[in-house]
Amino acid sequence: MIVSIDWLREFVDISLEPDKVADLLTDAGLESDVVIQGKALDIEITPNRPDCMSHLGIAREIAVLTDRKLKYPELILEESSDLASDLIKVEIEIAEKCPRYACRIVRNVKVGVSPSWMKDRLEIVGLRAINNIVDVSNYVLMEMGHPLHTFDLGRIAGGKIVVRTAKKGETLVTLEGEDRTLSEEHLLICDANNPVALAGIMGGENSEVSEATKNVLIESAYFDPVTVRKGAKSFGLRTEASKRFERGTDYEGLLRALDRTAALLAETAGGEVLKGVVDVYPLQKEPPRIHFRHENASAIAGIDFKPEFVRKTFKGLEISFSESPGGYECKAPTFRPDLLRPVDLTEELARVYGYNRIVPDFSYKGWLGNDVGDPLTDITGLKRFFAGLGFNETVTNSLLSPKQVEGFFAEKAVRLQNPLSTEMSLLRTSLFPGLFASVAFNLRRGEHNLAFFEHGDTFVRDKSSQTGCAEREEFGGVMCGEKSPKQWRREPLKNDFFALKGYLESLSRFLRLHDYRFVPLPHDTFFSPGLALATGDGPSVCQFGRFPGSILANFDIEIDVWGFALTLETVRKIRSQPFRHVGASQYPGISRDLSFMVKSDISAGDMESLLRESGTRTLRRVSIYDLYEGDQVEEGHKSLTFNLFFQKTDRTLTDEEVDGIISKIISKASKDLDAKLR
Repeated sequence: MIVSIDWLREFVDISLEPDKVADLLTDAGLESDVVIQGKALDIEITPNRPDCMSHLGIAREIAVLTDRKLKYPELILEESSDLASDLIKVEIEIAEKCPRYACRIVRNVKVGVSPSWMKDRLEIVGLRAINNIVDVSNYVLMEMGHPLHTFDLGRIAGGKIVVRTAKKGETLVTLEGEDRTLSEEHLLICDANNPVALAGIMGGENSEVSEATKNVLIESAYFDPVTVRKGAKSFGLRTEASKRFERGTDYEGLLRALDRTAALLAETAGGEVLKGVVDVYPLQKEPPRIHFRHENASAIAGIDFKPEFVRKTFKGLEISFSESPGGYECKAPTFRPDLLRPVDLTEELARVYGYNRIVPDFSYKGWLGNDVGDPLTDITGLKRFFAGLGFNETVTNSLLSPKQVEGFFAEKAVRLQNPLSTEMSLLRTSLFPGLFASVAFNLRRGEHNLAFFEHGDTFVRDKSSQTGCAEREEFGGVMCGEKSPKQWRREPLKNDFFALKGYLESLSRFLRLHDYRFVPLPHDTFFSPGLALATGDGPSVCQFGRFPGSILANFDIEIDVWGFALTLETVRKIRSQPFRHVGASQYPGISRDLSFMVKSDISAGDMESLLRESGTRTLRRVSIYDLYEGDQVEEGHKSLTFNLFFQKTDRTLTDEEVDGIISKIISKASKDLDAKLR
């Protein structure tokens, strides 16, 4: 909310520079920045402080914090002898949604341009001047925080205002020209025949003030916050008025705002203010009485509150009180709906006292003998690894729709009790739906070459858990399109299965995993086809493969997408094991090529695993560079050709040593896989 510093000075003496005022409010819980060349403050108002959505409310805060006196707007109201109640009647059909409705009448106004001082102030807080009638209601809104509405009295049929809920299918054209179909959850302001305003949200076009307006009806009411919030949300329509009604307005202060508006109308638009307020108040509201104990407040806040400070603060905040044994009997002002309990008053005292003045009375010293590792150290390393491969990190929403979780343990999904919408009604059961949404978002914008990874928690129903929900930490990624485009003397590199398998072989080296193998995944996983990168003794490090089109169709993705999911438990176990760094060998190595003919059902991974197991520790690198199936090999067979690189770190290998190893490899390949050397 933008607040004019010049406007604030009408209500409180401010001797501080704007940046000091901003710091003062920030320390008191109202985060503020200086804007518009030092002429205004941009203040973050928390939802529980509707009283601060006005210049008067902010001035009250500054007055309390600087020990100054708050000055209310001067009110000079001259009324004619004619009674307003002779021209307008008010009827409230549902008091729970409108406990109070008051109005005044100003007759014989002249609609025109607002005075420059008013237009300047409205402009600085972000409101456009319209005419002197509308501008006055906006001015009082920003000054006192209470929303008001002005009707053209001549367009109110029957001289009657009726507050009621809408009938199903009823319509109203609101001020911005939108024809809105209403339901029974909407609260309406009606004349004798038709709706004339959407209560607390926006007026109707059929009662709008125009240049022809002569007599004005000013509305100042209190509407149920929940009713206004639901009504505004149903239309996606949030106005300055609805934002304040949603938080709770001042049901006693609305008369002051009404009088202030009438007085300003008489000053800027002429006319006569008819005598009296038509005030219908069927459901009296009372602020709660709070039994405040001095000692309890000091113990909770850790501050020795002096009685003089307590009384001065309560007075500044307009909290009425009377002393009682050990404390005070308090009643919060009606513009503070957030003050309900003794601890609320304690918080107010601590806030005004200053959190930065609280002296800590605890200290810690001694020797901490146990090092506690950072649980995210491994994750940070993995993020850097995949970022180095060209992946981008994403952080996606953990709330999904039922359609998005299909194919990802949907039967175990945790449903929110009160979701904001169906699209965000389930906790995510996997990271992949969020990653697919990111892929689909980019595809719609023409970007097809994508590689994303994400780390986060997922949730599934679990009866054994106290909460009924199990939380799992996951790390996964997806990719599609091309890794690099076609270039001079180089074909494009696709983000496909083989590229992903290569990335995960690099991951095995990053994890210092020398003994690993690739094994096919069962058909019931969401990768089809899919493989698992596993350690030599069995545990899976990662599963990867292509996602089926049936899952991608839920996200309108029509191209192949490949993905991987790490098993973080195994990854952490591997990384926790001590290792010995081995420097680069200073001795030359020996390279050999071996070509085997094997049965078609023997995978290259099986053959590669055998080579690694049989190659002893001198085998530093194995890579496949040819796979052939055709006329040159027996039917039902294929040819696999590998390059093997042998090297030692303490001496030069001899050909005889390598020949001996090769012989053992050939023998074992023949015995275990029925492989024949070509």
